[in-house]
Amino acid sequence: MPEPQLSDPSRSRAVLIGTDTYDHPALGNLPAVRNNLGRLRELLCDTGAWGLAPERCAVLPQPSREAMLDTVHDAAAEAADTVLLYYAGHGLVHPQSGELHLTLPESDPDRPHTAVRYEELRSILLSPVGGRPSARRKVVVLDCCWSGLALGGMSSGDLAPATAVHGAFVLTATAATRQALAVPGETYTAFTGELIDVIGSGVADGPALLSMTVLYEEVARALAAKGRPLPRQTNSDHAGRICLFRNRAAGERREGPEGGAGRTAVADRPVRTAAPPPAPTTPTAPPAPERRPGERRPSLPELVPVPPDGPPVVRLGRYPVTHAQFRAFLCDPANARWRPEDARAAGEDVDDGYLRGWHGLEFPEGRGGHPVVGVSAQAAGAYAEWAGRRLGTALRLPTAREWELAARAGRAGEWWRAEIVAGRVNFRGSFGELAPVGEFPPNPYTIGDLLGNVWDICVDDAGSPVLLGGAYDTPVTRLRERLSPRSPAECRGNAGFRCAGAV
Repeated sequence: MPEPQLSDPSRSRAVLIGTDTYDHPALGNLPAVRNNLGRLRELLCDTGAWGLAPERCAVLPQPSREAMLDTVHDAAAEAADTVLLYYAGHGLVHPQSGELHLTLPESDPDRPHTAVRYEELRSILLSPVGGRPSARRKVVVLDCCWSGLALGGMSSGDLAPATAVHGAFVLTATAATRQALAVPGETYTAFTGELIDVIGSGVADGPALLSMTVLYEEVARALAAKGRPLPRQTNSDHAGRICLFRNRAAGERREGPEGGAGRTAVADRPVRTAAPPPAPTTPTAPPAPERRPGERRPSLPELVPVPPDGPPVVRLGRYPVTHAQFRAFLCDPANARWRPEDARAAGEDVDDGYLRGWHGLEFPEGRGGHPVVGVSAQAAGAYAEWAGRRLGTALRLPTAREWELAARAGRAGEWWRAEIVAGRVNFRGSFGELAPVGEFPPNPYTIGDLLGNVWDICVDDAGSPVLLGGAYDTPVTRLRERLSPRSPAECRGNAGFRCAGAV
């Protein structure tokens, strides 16, 4: 098989489309999308990367339907070598057909026809134009929720013989059932940020040209290392060998431990760096018990004021308590009665589901950063009291009113719709599995997992336990339900808790 060659920039076209600001309140704005477009255009036109002429790279921020379809049509018709289509913004799924729709500034989540069907763009890319085939190589990159739905429709098997293509490569930010990630405060969206990093920095010990397969593998490796949603790809007719970029780190040695991402920074090359983490709002945790190799050192809950921009009513845990944090509680000899075997044997404050999957003080492998589940309200309350003593402040379980105040985040009406559309909720139909805390973006009050991932154990006005917010296995229509445990000792495999404290 011949060596891969760089797509000819003089015979190729690119279309970069992004929607960052929306009219509908349920579609949150995505300021990072505009940054995506600007930096990708710079890289595409950089002679050290690809060298596409500026007039051959169309950028459509805040597009109209007509502009989007016409621009893709013209690019596909004019590109004799390769056409690249990139889209970033909110993705929607049609409730009846299950098709992927790409949103426009005026799109309405309840009116799918106000967005552009991905199938429309696919048809333009793959159909003859003016009696002749469109570009022989096609690359589609989608950075939106549910973008993996596009993976089933870009193979040559879908085409009539007269319209067969040399190859088509589709790269998506997520799987078909997964939401994309745009972390507040980061310059780029999670997926595109890593793509930009690979193109801009190159791959040490890599080939001279970056094929689409290499790009996919490097981006996936970087996202996996950060615990973020993983991309997906599909290709036909060896389309994975399409090369749009030179490898800027070709000939450089891989730095760091073996098996690392393998990208190195060059002094005169722009490199994306992570912003420093926000300063903690609680005192530094004292030394934690010895941990297993590879596990992060457990910390105590981080509390944030609610509301953050006015006289606070309560301080609430930024995330649910994790397995590692709960293990630190169990390792304290003073809490021996809450260790799994002892607590189940006592049969008073927990049921047989308590910490199911634990072996002594060891939680399931790889779950250190996941919310702890299978705890009763009494066990959760005991943890809160213990953590409060270590922090020097009284902690407890939140009330239902406090939870609702934090979840609404100052919004009226059906605020949860905005959370779902913004990709902040892990429920059945999105990721659908227990995820680490911080995997999904926080709400406007910077609090994560109030909807989805795990039910939050709270207390009602009478002091009885109540479950709020839904979990990873909850249907979208039931996320707003309020559940009462069957007994105060009930331990559910999809329910966790967070701590609350006075201001």
